[in-house]
Amino acid sequence: MAVNRKRTRKLLFQELYAKKFNKFDEKEFYSSFYDWKFTFSIDKPYIQEISIIISEKKDFFNTIVKKFAPKFDLDSMSVIYLIPIYIALSEMFFLKEEIPAKVSINEAIEVTKTYWDDSWKKIVNWILNKVLENYEELKKKI
Repeated sequence: MAVNRKRTRKLLFQELYAKKFNKFDEKEFYSSFYDWKFTFSIDKPYIQEISIIISEKKDFFNTIVKKFAPKFDLDSMSVIYLIPIYIALSEMFFLKEEIPAKVSINEAIEVTKTYWDDSWKKIVNWILNKVLENYEELKKKI
C-alpha cells in the first residue's frame, strides 16, 4: 500500500485533537478509533515529526497567528481551529522533508474544508498566504 500524505494529514489532525483533550494512548487511539484498518499506509515518521515540531514550536506559531490575525484571541480560541495552521507552519519552517509552501497551504485548506465552513477556510488561507509573503523575514526569527 502506498503512503497517502493527504489522508495522513487528516489522521494527524484527529490525533492532535485527541491529544489536546485526553491522556493520549496511541495504541488505544488507533485500535479503538480505526481498528488499525486503513486503505492507505500511514506516514508514521511524518506524524511523529510534526507532532514534536508543534509541541516545541507552538509559541512561535501563535506569534505568527497573532501577527497576521491580531483580532483573534488565541487564549479563548479552540485549538481545533489552529491545528491545520500549525501543521502547515511545521511543514513550511521545520519539517526535514522539503514540501513546497503552496502544497502545505493547500493541504491546510483541505483539512479545514473537511472540518469547518468556508469562513474559516478563508481565514486559514489568509494567514498562511501572509506567512508565505513574509517567509524570509519570519525564517530569520527562528
